[in-house]
Amino acid sequence: MFTKKEPDPKKQETQQKNNQKYSKAQFSESWQLSRIEKEILVAVLLEQETYTMEEAQEHIQQFMNGEAQ
Repeated sequence: MFTKKEPDPKKQETQQKNNQKYSKAQFSESWQLSRIEKEILVAVLLEQETYTMEEAQEHIQQFMNGEAQ
């Protein structure tokens, strides 16, 4: 009566993109970020580390919250 649902290939592709890690230099060249966001990331990210887009957004939020106080 019930069949096993096949995984959605588009959803898997999106998850892989979300988990993809980028270097500080790649973030500074990204078209997805504003100039201010890029400058924040250049200031707070470590050169030898890689980060997901989600992690980068968290760093931006932390920086902005720290500056507002």
